[in-house]
Amino acid sequence: MVNRWLSKVTIAAVLSLPLLGLAAASVFAERVKISVLNNSGKTMIGLYSGTSDEDWGENLLDGPLADRGTFSFDWDSADYEGPRATDCVFDVRAEYSDGKSSDLFGVNFCKESSINFSK
Repeated sequence: MVNRWLSKVTIAAVLSLPLLGLAAASVFAERVKISVLNNSGKTMIGLYSGTSDEDWGENLLDGPLADRGTFSFDWDSADYEGPRATDCVFDVRAEYSDGKSSDLFGVNFCKESSINFSK
């Protein structure tokens, strides 16, 4: 009788292990909305986030962002791999219509709800 009960408990535990892995992954995944404020005095034509200046990724903007304009995007930690994705810290680059760019280093997407590019 005890052996049958232990067998059932063992089977239930083994079958639930994959579910624990999914639950743990969802606890660490974070989805946040980030607002970008363009107070640069210029038209922003590109917005990029990455872990270094070697790989900025794709342009997040849908189109040009005028001075004093705002743009929001969803950031999901599940979309990023590597050690910096777990701590939510990324570098952000804005490119402007005059060919210049400005960078913000060490922006914590899990703590910052807005990013301000100013003069």
